[in-house]
Amino acid sequence: MDRHKSGENKNYLSEKKISSQLNLLYSAGKSVLQGVFGRRMPPDLLLAEFFRSNRQCGSRDRAFISGCVYALLRYWGFLRRMMPAEWRRSVEHGEILFSKRELGVLFYVALFCDNPSAPELNNFSLIYGFPKINSRPPKSVVERAAAAAKILDMSCELTMEQLLPEWLHERIADAGSTAAALAKRPPLWIRIHRNLEACMTEFESKGLQCEMSERISGAAALFAPKINLFSLEGYAKGYFEVQDLASQAIGTVCGARPGERILDACAGAGGKTLQLASMMKNKGTIIAGDIRANKLDELRRRASRAELFNIRTRAHDGKLWRDVSPFDRVLLDVPCTGSGVWRRNPGMQWSFTPEKLESHVKVQKEILEHFCAAVKPGGTLIYSTCSLFAEENEMQINDFLEHHEEFVLKEGRNPLTGEFCSGCYRFNADDGNCDYMFAAVMEKSAR
Repeated sequence: MDRHKSGENKNYLSEKKISSQLNLLYSAGKSVLQGVFGRRMPPDLLLAEFFRSNRQCGSRDRAFISGCVYALLRYWGFLRRMMPAEWRRSVEHGEILFSKRELGVLFYVALFCDNPSAPELNNFSLIYGFPKINSRPPKSVVERAAAAAKILDMSCELTMEQLLPEWLHERIADAGSTAAALAKRPPLWIRIHRNLEACMTEFESKGLQCEMSERISGAAALFAPKINLFSLEGYAKGYFEVQDLASQAIGTVCGARPGERILDACAGAGGKTLQLASMMKNKGTIIAGDIRANKLDELRRRASRAELFNIRTRAHDGKLWRDVSPFDRVLLDVPCTGSGVWRRNPGMQWSFTPEKLESHVKVQKEILEHFCAAVKPGGTLIYSTCSLFAEENEMQINDFLEHHEEFVLKEGRNPLTGEFCSGCYRFNADDGNCDYMFAAVMEKSAR
């Protein structure tokens, strides 16, 4: 075979591989859009479901597909304005009528908004004949989206607030700032529990870019990790845990001390439980409770790996059990809308409804009523959410305090900003490139 023919074959195979990858992307995009809008499921679970059903996807395929799908959902607020109204209505009711090329256009624009230097953009140009948008792309996300729309003959006027549904604009404080944060990928935060030097050495050997927080000891951000952190020796030995910076800030304001008796009533898999136990230096007792026994099983495994032996677990039915001894501190990290972590699960704001918010507010109110009795006189009650909504945060606390005069807000400083707080803490994306979370610290009268 001569070199010319061999080269042609090589290019053909390369193009064939790209075409196959884009076919998988089309299937994944269609499946995830149907799941987000039709089944109202988080995209990370939908992608995991897709990859389980498509075992032929290698690691590069999974990374490419995940990046494109997340970009599609991250900028859906722009993309939906670039399509005919009937298309938009059908998609947002879970019916996907796009052809491969039409969905390819949306992926192309989304990827350009997300990373205009992404080499994957050339794949779309090769297969679909899309033009290159600009050798010097605008810095602004809005301007990049507008430039992409113009060259692809799509007409629209764009503003950053459009990354949020209109009905949310009045429900979220500073919607423009929140929308801007949703357009940025957050780093992966970890909490280094022990052996900091060993962790940093391993991260460096694996080529991981790591930045330590200046505000919270042991908190570190890992940017675009391309390896499975759970495969690292440091994780296997319990040196670090994956935990967002804002979540670590909540643990910090809890103020746990060695020798105390603490209840984490909605512990889940125990991210904050492990942090509190570490702060207690294995002295005292922390009871981790939850209505999901399987989550507590996972917590016990994590505690053993971290060599934290002052944790006890207790499954419950959502109510305080009888004959309970009072606690120095009670943490209620209540079930919530999860709106504060939309940066990590883009697109969820488009399947969110006011009914979901009302349902969570009701459950939170019941949890506060049931578990506030577990706080001893002079003890501390901490309420927290990963929510953007005042109804789940300040309004919930104000209502609770009106009906429980024995509790008052406890003043302190925001660990991420250093600002003085009356007892209600808002941890925002701009405070440390983290999730949005809320905490209220209340003290019970000693009488």
